[in-house]
Amino acid sequence: MSHVPYKIISPELLEAAAGWAPRYFVGLAAAALRAGRGGRSIGDLRGWILEGWRVSDTPGALTYDSRAAATPIYRQANIGHLRLLPSEQHWSPPRIAGRWCARPDDVVLNKLVPVRAAFVSPNARRHPVDGNALIIRGLTTSAAVWVALCLNHPGYEQLLLVESGVLKRVGLGALEALRVPPVPPEMDGLAARVRDILDDATLVSEALHRTREEANAATTTTSRTEHDLAGGSFFARDAVSNESWLPSATALRAEQSALEEDSGWVALDELASFDDRTRLCHAPDGARVLRLSDVGDDLLAPSAADAHASELIPSRTLAKPLVAGDVLLSTLGTSFRAAYADEDMPPNTHPVDGWVRLRFRETPAAWALLLTTAALRSQAARLTVGSAQQFVPPDALRSLRVPAPSRDVRDRWQRAIEQHHAQRRSLDRRWSSLMNELAALFDAVHAPFMPSPVRMKEALR
Repeated sequence: MSHVPYKIISPELLEAAAGWAPRYFVGLAAAALRAGRGGRSIGDLRGWILEGWRVSDTPGALTYDSRAAATPIYRQANIGHLRLLPSEQHWSPPRIAGRWCARPDDVVLNKLVPVRAAFVSPNARRHPVDGNALIIRGLTTSAAVWVALCLNHPGYEQLLLVESGVLKRVGLGALEALRVPPVPPEMDGLAARVRDILDDATLVSEALHRTREEANAATTTTSRTEHDLAGGSFFARDAVSNESWLPSATALRAEQSALEEDSGWVALDELASFDDRTRLCHAPDGARVLRLSDVGDDLLAPSAADAHASELIPSRTLAKPLVAGDVLLSTLGTSFRAAYADEDMPPNTHPVDGWVRLRFRETPAAWALLLTTAALRSQAARLTVGSAQQFVPPDALRSLRVPAPSRDVRDRWQRAIEQHHAQRRSLDRRWSSLMNELAALFDAVHAPFMPSPVRMKEALR
């Protein structure tokens, strides 16, 4: 005789659940349900929930608003674990005001999986939040950080998604019904530290943005000649090359020649030496790999503690480890970026072969900054090859034309970037230490309910 497995659910747990779906009572969802049974909902904590700005920039759409096209918006990609991840557009001053704009002590939660919750610090720009996100407002600082901490755990994520159906999506009702354990008294001091670190990080990133704007201005002083490639254009014979007969590549060569002759821009291979691209034969002990996705728009390669775990593939990894002063240039033309290796670069860091290593004679950080400006990204995008038009051949990067600012300007940029990297690494160390303390507190509160293999430390990382 076959037996159907079953599990007895206590009446108290049945009452705590928002429904009778079996997924409420198994796994991490059940653990989160038990942990919050004697806790507080967002309403109990005197908070309320808002939807983000549901708007379209397409004329004729029901939600069309002419302001949407020019307004920076915090979208799902800008919501990280416990903190916002602003992009370049978010450093501009807020252009509109409304209840869906981020405010200090808000918790911003994206609706689609994977669920992430970010705490909004006072220095964050008060831009609108996308309609695919929810805003929790009205909580105290300690309660807001505690709620965000809980929402970033997979147990609470599963609890929010039980009733979501085929499309895994957080609903208003599920978030309103969610209960979290009472805010521990230790959160007062920890939440204040979260707020201070996020505020400091905002100021550091904003200072780099101002330096980047100056570099962008240095690359846009020269007027560009726009070619009508669709209607046909004539080019000088020197612009036509057997390397590529694509109209965009021909137009780029003509533009580069004009930049060199009229504005004094210099070919990259005249400014820097290109290192050899020998690959590893085997994975050295203690080696770590730097992928293209590990570097953002701030030229900073992450510290060892922040690096994502990634298996090192020797045949796809450059043999020579990074040293201070190295500049890395991405071969991904559709997402062109650079990295500068400072004095605190973790040892035994090997870049993947999607990077090209450069060595400049002087002010390498300043040249790296120039290589990430809009003008240089435009050049790189037109050097892509292949059917997908994504990657740039490493040798083709030698043809990039770069402006040559005065030494005083480059020295100032060099100091600004080195200061930024030093401050960021200090902030990252403070943040890592704080995350360990928050994880320990979360685990202590949830220890009677959560399975031991799933702790907040792993969830945050």
